[in-house]
Amino acid sequence: MLERAMNTVRGMEDVANWISDMDRSWWPFGFLRPVPDARISSFRVALIAMLYGVFAGMLANVLVAVTLGTTGHSVVALPALTTVGFFVVYRLTFAYFWNRRAERLAAGERAQ
Repeated sequence: MLERAMNTVRGMEDVANWISDMDRSWWPFGFLRPVPDARISSFRVALIAMLYGVFAGMLANVLVAVTLGTTGHSVVALPALTTVGFFVVYRLTFAYFWNRRAERLAAGERAQ
């Protein structure tokens, strides 16, 4: 049972890292991508979340304003919420799996 769960996590890690390794996944912020054996810090995840989240939140503001005719909330509410959402999702998925791989790669390099 535990082995099956570990295989499932490893499969999810492989998919997440396959996505993270594509250049287009980092566009237009490719300069934020670390080398595969370097960990992704929470600061880097927060920076990525801010860059994508503010843009997505402002786009959401425009869509709400166009469809409803008014926002009915603060202009910074949706960008802040989307930034927090991006941070949580990125930290719990892509950064977690990237860091698992980075630890394995770093340990393998030290062992040689």
